[in-house]
Amino acid sequence: MFNAENSPITIHYRPYNRNTYITIKHNSEVCIRTPIKDEKRLRLILKERENWIRSKLKEIVNSVASNHVLGETIRFRGECLSVAQLPNLSQMVKKAKNTLHIEKYYCDFYKKEAILTLPSRVSHYARKMDLHPKEIRFKKMRRRWGSCSSAGVVTLNTMMMQLSYEHIDYIIVHELAHLRHMNHSKEFHSCVRSILKNEKELRAELKTIRIG
Repeated sequence: MFNAENSPITIHYRPYNRNTYITIKHNSEVCIRTPIKDEKRLRLILKERENWIRSKLKEIVNSVASNHVLGETIRFRGECLSVAQLPNLSQMVKKAKNTLHIEKYYCDFYKKEAILTLPSRVSHYARKMDLHPKEIRFKKMRRRWGSCSSAGVVTLNTMMMQLSYEHIDYIIVHELAHLRHMNHSKEFHSCVRSILKNEKELRAELKTIRIG
């Protein structure tokens, strides 16, 4: 198996995942969550992503204590990226007069990305679960990743764009399940688990992630 810069590689077999997810942890561990068992296919995927993996590892090494720095880095899709990698955001940050402006630009960026990418993921799981919200709303929330009203309105926290797609999918499935179960009963969790078999793990991971 390809070993990027001697970094440890951990493979988590997830048969019900739609895709293979590769994340680089702050300790430089390459974490792979995949429905693929064939090692040759995994080798090929890693080889195709080799440059990306090496660039991420280099960013971690060059980052002071691997900390996120407002105005220099941004948490996006489960990664800590350099703002310079996002030209539109970078231009806005350069014009910022203070940290409040930078925070606003970050929030605006997350909202645009949420509106651009999340509706198709909601539609996919809505069809799969046969649970269709009357409306989808996007807003920044301080304490919740998402909500579902008794009227069938699903609201998604735009800050969830900081998360990996695996966690994003969990939030979407979680809120859609509330269209059937407006509680957190065993039936509710069974509904979520019928779509995401590792829902317990994802739920526990999200509890450790601070919003903002």
